[in-house]
Amino acid sequence: MRKARDMTKRNRIYPLRDRSLSAALLFGLTVPGCAFAATTGDDRQAPAQPIADATPSNAKAAATPSVRDPLKSPYPAPADGQGPRTGPNYTMLRGAEDWRFLANPKAKRDWASPLKYIPLDGDGGISLSLNGDQRTSVSVATRPVLKDSADRIEVLSRTTLGADLRIGPAVRVYGELTSGHIFGKNETRHVANFENDLVVQQLFAEVRAPVASGVARVTIGRQEFFDGPRFIISPRDNPNIRVSMNGARLSMDWKRFRFSAFYFEPTDPGKGFLDDGIGNGETLTGAYGSFLLTGVGNAAKGQIFFDPFYYHFEDTDRKLGVISGKDRRETYGARLWGSRGNLSFDWTAIKQDGRFAGRRVDAWAVSTNQSVGLGKGKSAPRLGFHADYASGGGNYDTAGKVGSFNFLYNATVIFSDDNFVGAINTMGIAPTISFSPTRKLQVSAEWGSYWRPDENDAAYRGNAQAYAGTQNVAGKHVANIARLKANWTLNPHVALAGMINYVDAGKVLRRAGYGDNLFVKTMLTLRF
Repeated sequence: MRKARDMTKRNRIYPLRDRSLSAALLFGLTVPGCAFAATTGDDRQAPAQPIADATPSNAKAAATPSVRDPLKSPYPAPADGQGPRTGPNYTMLRGAEDWRFLANPKAKRDWASPLKYIPLDGDGGISLSLNGDQRTSVSVATRPVLKDSADRIEVLSRTTLGADLRIGPAVRVYGELTSGHIFGKNETRHVANFENDLVVQQLFAEVRAPVASGVARVTIGRQEFFDGPRFIISPRDNPNIRVSMNGARLSMDWKRFRFSAFYFEPTDPGKGFLDDGIGNGETLTGAYGSFLLTGVGNAAKGQIFFDPFYYHFEDTDRKLGVISGKDRRETYGARLWGSRGNLSFDWTAIKQDGRFAGRRVDAWAVSTNQSVGLGKGKSAPRLGFHADYASGGGNYDTAGKVGSFNFLYNATVIFSDDNFVGAINTMGIAPTISFSPTRKLQVSAEWGSYWRPDENDAAYRGNAQAYAGTQNVAGKHVANIARLKANWTLNPHVALAGMINYVDAGKVLRRAGYGDNLFVKTMLTLRF
């Protein structure tokens, strides 16, 4: 079919064209700032990273407990499969925290310490730790999904409460409840991962034991999972309700090597009160390994890891393009990542085989992120770039192989902060810069340019939805995306983030009727 070319004049949408939009932006910028001005606390914080990172990858690891844990993982904390560290003693996945070091009366404390370590017996062998988060964000968009002519004003609120019961060094039970709400003007549809009265986000039991000079860990129940390259694995922090998994995970850690094997079915969240279920038609099984190549016993000079992996994924009823049916993906590859001196890098290569609606799958992806420090110390400015490729093709054909990559549960913020580009039929490069004007403030920026490798396939959003009509137009250039982000960590309990994305629609999007968009968001996070 001959591809249509839209020769109409470029239709740019200019931001803040009505008073309600301006008022919302002013509210989002000033109210969290007032909360900061009224708060004091610890100066410690995670260092700046390129904006392509979802969370700091080399943030300070949790402080070494003063009370020795005989079953603590001997593998380096940044690569232990428990998710990123977000500051001293805190982690992105709250179930990975261990506050038993507060049993030492000399341990440093703050106002939240009485909640973080509650001894339940005489010697503290049985203890309880409580945690909580309140995340509130306000965002505005001048052209939602790059096509809606009405401005969007969106307020998201997420409240999380968790409890960690420790029974000796070997046994623990962790539970977590989450509530999320969305409202505004022309906001995102109230689907279950944005609007949810109350969901059991995590509820698992864990047993640890010494095995062959290492530590074995078995975790059974509902849990958040972040063991893998974020190009395909993450709990997806952007929505109110993160992805959680139901099943079992076996991990084995030594000083220079670790592996984990797992079987999971994702939680199927409802929108009401504790109406979530187990299983949404998807399953994820596999194994992940990690080798410490350099930096044994001297992490200050940097560490380099090599991580081979294999994931088996099934979705009983997936729809993409004109294809509909069972999607089975055998995903295998390797990740080489770490730092040495001023250089940091994260490289992943992925191959996918399998069957989608009975058709053979032949897909692949490559993701690279690298930066170099322009001085000594973690606060030095960093220059770098990330370059990514995810194959496409076959989604609008009725026969033949399927070349489109399935990004499984990837972090949707790799390319933008509002799902403008997804890892299907995509290739792009984005120079990055990051710096820290103060100890508490980190600023990062990037300019990304993205194309589609296969003109016969569509361009896709970060939620795997095709931009309708792009499969019928000619061209490769999808968009340019400029991003600016600032993170202000006042203390371990209060953080404020602001981000601006501007999407300059390329020929592919314009010819299909899409246009430019300005996206602005502020986010206040409170935690204990």
